[in-house]
This record gives sequence, C-alpha cells and structure tokens, in this order.
Amino acid sequence: MTSAEEIEELLDQIQNQTGIRFSITDSQIDDEELLITLKNMLRAGHSSTSKEGFLRGLLLGLLSDQEIAEGIHRFHLEKNGYFFPVLMETRQPISSMEQSIFAQFFSSGADTLIQTDECHIALIRQLPQESSQETLRQMLFDMQGTLEAEAMISLHFAYDRIATSLDQLPGIFLNISSAMEIGNIFSDTEHIHWAQDLGLGKLVYQLPVETCEEYLHDHFHGLHLTDIDDETLHTIHTFLDSGLSIAECARNLYLHRNTLIYRLDKIEQLTGLDIRKFDDAVICKMALMISTYLIHKSDQ
Repeated sequence: MTSAEEIEELLDQIQNQTGIRFSITDSQIDDEELLITLKNMLRAGHSSTSKEGFLRGLLLGLLSDQEIAEGIHRFHLEKNGYFFPVLMETRQPISSMEQSIFAQFFSSGADTLIQTDECHIALIRQLPQESSQETLRQMLFDMQGTLEAEAMISLHFAYDRIATSLDQLPGIFLNISSAMEIGNIFSDTEHIHWAQDLGLGKLVYQLPVETCEEYLHDHFHGLHLTDIDDETLHTIHTFLDSGLSIAECARNLYLHRNTLIYRLDKIEQLTGLDIRKFDDAVICKMALMISTYLIHKSDQ
C-alpha cells in the first residue's frame, strides 16, 4: 500500500469515527509525519475506557505495546489463548435491527463483536483449542447461513489463522481486511475469503497501476474487459475453467465442438492469444484479472 493510499484509508477511518470528512491540501509536513499525525488522531478517538473501544483500537493497529499491556490489565483479559478473528461485511450500512440480531447470535461469553465502520463488524471468538482450517471454514459457512436467514442480508466473511496471543491480532486483522477486499475483487461469487487462499489475486492487487497498464499493452493488444463482449468473456472463462479441454468446454457451454473452435479462433484474432496453448492461456488469465483490478481502482 502506498503512502497516499494509507493516508486515504486513515481519513476514511476518521470519517467513520467522527462523521466528518477531512481532506489534505497544501500540507507542510511530509507523508511520514502526516501518517503519524493521523494515526494519533485515530488513537485518541479509540482510547475509550470501554473494552470494545480498546479492542477496536487493538484490531486497527492503533495502540502501542504499552497501551496494549495496560488495556489487557485494565479489562482483565487473557493475553494468551486461541483467538479467532473474523471480519464480516454487508453491502449496505448495518441497521439497528441487524445490530440486534448480531448481538443475540453472538451472545456467548466466548464472542466479542466490534463494529469497525458502518458496513463491517469484527468478531473475536475465543476457542478452547487449536482448530483446522477446514473446521474454521465450516464454522463460517454455518454462521453465514444462519445470519443471512435471520437478518435477510448478504454477508461476506474473511479470516486467516488463529492468534495465540492478543498482540498478534493487529497483524492478522490487517491480513483479513486485505483478504476481504481482494476476495471481493477477484472472487465475487465467493462469500468466504481465506487470507492464505487468494491465489494470483494477491499478487495482482500489489502491482502498480502503471505496470498493469503496460502488461495489457504488451500482452493483450491493450484491451480491457469493457472492450470484450459478454459472450466472448463467458467463453474465455469457461474454457479456462475447463482445464483448456475443448470437449469439456463444449459440454459446459452446450456448443458443438466446431462452434467452440470457431469462437476460439475469433478470440485469437481479437487478443493475439491462442488460449488452447498453456502459455497463452496463462497470459490471458492474468490479463483478465489485471483488467478487473483496474476497473476496481477506477471505481474508487
């Protein structure tokens, strides 16, 4: 994340906390000093005497080691254990009724809910023991099904690993916050995102925009997703998902083999890539992901 992007993210957090939108113009300090100032503003806002305020500041990485130690002592928290942090996201601001449903569902003493902004709620669940990734994922599937049915909303979840100490939570929460955004960009049909299973999306997400544009220019005839019609895109995605098998793809598209071959030839004319060849298929896959990422960046 660049300094400019980190500054914008901090400004967004300050707006969520205060309801006031600040902007930076003609700053007389450099970016590093500005970041420190903004973090201090947030820290002051989160220095609540409540347990929730302390945990919010902890998750967002706003507390010093001394403040963390003092908070653990003040609120009589166990520093060590098995803490499973989860980030939940709604598409619309969370209503008071939905907040009530969340509070009832997570009423166990092992669960702590922290609303980080109007569309995100963090859950810290204390577990009795270490659990496998499969167990954690199934837990979230069950959670998703119940909450979506009760609150009548669509929920996205992001998670990483279990923390064995409270001071590990800021780093893990940073990972799952990134996983939520990356997962939403590149896996829009998935609702549960694991920070360690983001694939190429994690790589593309960290590329500078200029590098992405150069890649499309050099390897994809300068094309973007908006330059390709829906039928062609569907054919490309289905062919790649079918393991480059013409027979399998034809079955999945309900097409005659010759019709599919004709479409693949047209795709080669359009993109300069014969996606029947592995190397060209990889280049095409990367180009589609990069184009998706650039559309996301332009919408921000």
